[in-house]
Amino acid sequence: MSKNPEEHDPRELSDRVIDFLRAPATLLFLVGLVVGGLAMHLFTEPEVPEGMLLVTVHNDTDEMIEAIHFNFSHGQSLTEMREGRIRPGERRDVALNHPPAAGFNMEVRYADGEEQAFCANRGVEGRRQEVRLYR
Repeated sequence: MSKNPEEHDPRELSDRVIDFLRAPATLLFLVGLVVGGLAMHLFTEPEVPEGMLLVTVHNDTDEMIEAIHFNFSHGQSLTEMREGRIRPGERRDVALNHPPAAGFNMEVRYADGEEQAFCANRGVEGRRQEVRLYR
């Protein structure tokens, strides 16, 4: 009995799909997609949204930071926020609703009672900034 060329055996199609999935080139392609996706995630930083300033605070001291008080104003708004404990050697990202280069006030209180107060990053451009705390 001859088969019509337009008719396909469903088992033949599934065999082709299985053969395709078993092919070394397919496996390498899928591994490449996974590795590429992980590399993109690990080595690229997400964009900081407009109007936000992302500040990474580094505790470069040997003392626990008990609290950091941020105080900044822009236009008609005044904003105050607090960040809790930061261990020695630790860093923390803090998102501020503040334009770059405008600067912001920081009051840092250490576990031993010492305090620091200063204006940070006035004139520093960019939506990702750092503040390194040391004594």
